[in-house]
Amino acid sequence: MSTLQPTARLAESDAASTHPSRTVREPEPARGSRDALFVISGRRGGLRASIRGQLLELAEPTPGHRLAPTPDDLLIVSIASDLAWSARHFLHAHRLPDDVSVSAEWRTVENPPSMAEVSMTITLPETAEALSHALEAALAGRFAARSFDEPPRLHLRCME
Repeated sequence: MSTLQPTARLAESDAASTHPSRTVREPEPARGSRDALFVISGRRGGLRASIRGQLLELAEPTPGHRLAPTPDDLLIVSIASDLAWSARHFLHAHRLPDDVSVSAEWRTVENPPSMAEVSMTITLPETAEALSHALEAALAGRFAARSFDEPPRLHLRCME
């Protein structure tokens, strides 16, 4: 964890030279936790994911295991579950019933492999209608905050 504090410096532009007292603050480093998980070889050619002491058995999504979730499915379910939990917390904080469900639809493009037209529908109790715009804004902010700022860094390590 970085212990650097924000510093003040003179702006490096023409505006700074005409206004020498103008300063620019460096942004504070984002605070949060550092998490990790492991995906290792599992039974019957599948994989096993260990996340915070919980194990997920992952079958390879092949014609032999057509019902196994694909990596795309797991990505979408992680986003959908985060939206569902966030909606429940929002409704609970407003003393409303927190019975929510999330459904998702998307299209998979093969070349290059990617997802397109991802659509998520959050179903709320009727009593939440008055706060639906505020909840939608909160969930949109939550979704944006969970997006990657940059692609994940990959590190390869070969073991003997």
